[in-house]
Amino acid sequence: MIKCVVFDFDGTLVDSNEIKRETFFAIAHPWDPSGMVVAEVFELWPAADRYEKTYKIAEELISRNLLPRGSSVNKWASRLVSEYTLQCESAIGSCAEIPGANQLFGELTDQGYLLFVNSATPEEPLRQLLKLRNWNHFFQAVYGAEASKAENLKTISSTIGAARGEIVHIGDQQDDLQAAEQFGCHFIAMAAPNSGPVGKVSRFVVKDLWTLSSAIAKLNLEEQ
Repeated sequence: MIKCVVFDFDGTLVDSNEIKRETFFAIAHPWDPSGMVVAEVFELWPAADRYEKTYKIAEELISRNLLPRGSSVNKWASRLVSEYTLQCESAIGSCAEIPGANQLFGELTDQGYLLFVNSATPEEPLRQLLKLRNWNHFFQAVYGAEASKAENLKTISSTIGAARGEIVHIGDQQDDLQAAEQFGCHFIAMAAPNSGPVGKVSRFVVKDLWTLSSAIAKLNLEEQ
């Protein structure tokens, strides 16, 4: 039986995937108005996190003489990632939730499930986003980009003493599915309109969070 429900954040709890992508273009726009540099970074390093992407953007801007002579890659990467975090926090803090999120948290908590967040976003910005949305009290803990998602699942398991078969990971991206497979827990794909593509290759799929409780119930029935 499932005891613990672990959620990805972007594209799973909030409709933020496009916001995060467009923010990279926004922060680089003064020096890359066509968006060519950012688009190339996305193409070459699609799985890079915000720190890696902003470093690559700064590196490319400097190599193409689009920043002042003598500019430091590290200093510009730090500037860009700070601006990225600021803009994302503002936009994602008030963007649309995946339908049913707020009601679902209370419902699952009342049913005795332990809830966690497991995201590729760094932990401190993630905690701030949960506070802005008044969701932080629903979750036992928040795990972010400081470790891999598979490692975070292992930490959650050991912290609460739950077996792999008692944990379900909910996500919309390939790394969410891979983390569940590597760790050995259950997986349910989120396939909301702006979510990632992983729903096409998953057995358990939901299109919003209104239906997640029933998906977990079906999973429990299979485990009996």
